[in-house]
Amino acid sequence: MDIEQDPFGILEEKINSLMAAYDSLKKEKVALEEQSAVNMSANKTLEEKVARLSHERETAREKVENLLGRLDRLIVSPR
Repeated sequence: MDIEQDPFGILEEKINSLMAAYDSLKKEKVALEEQSAVNMSANKTLEEKVARLSHERETAREKVENLLGRLDRLIVSPR
């Protein structure tokens, strides 16, 4: 009888080990999904900031070009 129970005991240990590994992987998956959501939010925030800064840079470039054009006109045709 002990010989028959021993294989079942080994099988039970393996199943318990497998279930513990499954639970661990399930928790890890949830943690990774949460971290992914945080990273996606941070990425979106950075993309918005880059877009805003690009717009500000373009506006500043246009203003500088306008001022340089005005200076050129002043130098070329003094009053």
